[in-house]
Amino acid sequence: MAVAHIILLKLKPSVTEEQGHDILEAVVALKDKIPDVMESVHLGVNFAARAKGFTHGFTMVFKDKAALETYDKSPEHIKVVQEIIRPNIDDIIAFDYEIEDYSIPRL
Repeated sequence: MAVAHIILLKLKPSVTEEQGHDILEAVVALKDKIPDVMESVHLGVNFAARAKGFTHGFTMVFKDKAALETYDKSPEHIKVVQEIIRPNIDDIIAFDYEIEDYSIPRL
């Protein structure tokens, strides 16, 4: 069963818009650096007032839990987290769930 991996980032106030963009580019590049595990990645900058200070986010869809685990343990992912994400954030939320059949919109 497919798995959604949602990450919300609260960037430090000192992080520039360009640096925020660079973080998102590093995340999306992981799709090609870790082949055959990630089905899709969607990312962007928050515009809602109710985000409690979280500024950037992304959602990745993986084939299954094993693919997510492969991604989590990959050196490429670890490097992006340690060198690019963590030094630039004040907080992070991770939320993973299996995508159930009833998630499909019904008309």
